Amino acid sequence: MNQNCNIPDHETDVEFLCTNEQCKDFRVFCFKCLQNEKHNTHIKDVQKIKDFGRQQINKSDEDLIFDLEKMIDHIYQLFFTLKEELKFGCQISEEELNGLNLNQLNDLLCSKIKFRKEKQSLISMISKSAEYMIETIYTGLNEFSQQQFDRPVKKVKQEMKTLKYELIDTIQDEQINSFAFNQDASLMVGGYESSKIQVFEFKKGQLKMIQQLNFHKKSIYCQYFMKKSDGFLSGSCDKTISICYLNDNQKWDIKQRLEGHQGGINCLLMNRNEDLLISSSDDMLIKFWIKDNDLWECSQTIGGHSSFVSSISLNTTENQLVSCSKDSQILIHQYDQEQKMWMVFQIIKIKQWGRRLCFINDQILVFQPEKREQMHIYQLDSIDKYFVKTKEVIVGVGSERKKNRGCFWFFPQQYVQQKQIVLNKNGCCVNLIKKVENDEFATIQSIDFQTKVIFGRMTDDGEYLITWDDRSGSIQIRKYVD
Repeated sequence: MNQNCNIPDHETDVEFLCTNEQCKDFRVFCFKCLQNEKHNTHIKDVQKIKDFGRQQINKSDEDLIFDLEKMIDHIYQLFFTLKEELKFGCQISEEELNGLNLNQLNDLLCSKIKFRKEKQSLISMISKSAEYMIETIYTGLNEFSQQQFDRPVKKVKQEMKTLKYELIDTIQDEQINSFAFNQDASLMVGGYESSKIQVFEFKKGQLKMIQQLNFHKKSIYCQYFMKKSDGFLSGSCDKTISICYLNDNQKWDIKQRLEGHQGGINCLLMNRNEDLLISSSDDMLIKFWIKDNDLWECSQTIGGHSSFVSSISLNTTENQLVSCSKDSQILIHQYDQEQKMWMVFQIIKIKQWGRRLCFINDQILVFQPEKREQMHIYQLDSIDKYFVKTKEVIVGVGSERKKNRGCFWFFPQQYVQQKQIVLNKNGCCVNLIKKVENDEFATIQSIDFQTKVIFGRMTDDGEYLITWDDRSGSIQIRKYVD
């Protein structure tokens, strides 16, 4: 830290700080201060400034977090027990009911009415207590936030209150599992649960269907629109990949069908040159396809996961591929130039599996664990060249009546470089997360669809966000507003 000590005759840079709660001296000081025995009575609370930013969580904080987790688990267990009691309280079989005399039946009815009144009273009490607890937590979070330094994340939240995606159109349609746009967003393809594909003209946020295709036997899971040519890919539950092109009659047709996976195709992506296609599947495998005489053929198949592969992403240099699965692993695959093969470079063990991740650049990747209100940030360590988790970003999870249902398939995570925004579907929410200076991230908008069954995509320039959800039963088009 290139700032002189505030004691005039020292004339040297400060390099230490003190975190002792009872300390009355100035907390930032130089080596000469230390030699003069300042802070000598609590030297254990003195540390170098350069170590303060990456300070690890201490034992006291660990104990507090452990106690909090115990309380949460205990509350959850009590709520689960109460839920079961409310669900099955005063239940009686038809056989038992037929065996009751009139007095017993009357007593049963009185008991049920009393139980109903007590149940309503109990729920009301719990609701008030829950509201108080939520308010207390929010108060605490706000106090913590106010005590933080004026960091870039705080600035971006203040400066970007008006930045959001506004709904401009709604179109009723059947379930669409995937969307893909061409480079200038003049065309969009939609892959339907019913197995059909529809090609739309997309102009100023308005959709016009121009062709329907039936190249698959089962549901479409994922799509990719090529940027260098008039072509797109679709992956299906029928275990095949269709490569489509625009023929001489300006109609979309199938050029090649790729087979080889033994499960539904979950993800498709290509490199910038569009001479490498990567697919992942329910069969736990990732396949690499290359062009040979204008036709695609599989050049390599890699494993490593013990469950379906839910997401894949290439880094900027395109020499690393990241993947995640229900097996609670994130795998970093690296291309070996000498052997001309992709190989597992790093295995990251995670506590909670997730369906979505993506590279931001060569140094950063983001991962969304299942049923969590935080998106995890992993950064490349400059020394050992491995990715390590460095921070978490608060994201919305939304609300839904079917509380126990997990997140839903598809809707890949997407980083829009032009707007520096991460599109992150989590639970019932679609989160827009801004990357700001110093590699910080801030959630600028969370759209609660009140259902987990949401699918969507952004245009490559980030101007439009398109979604389909089963609650509205419609395509929703949102436009970027600054």
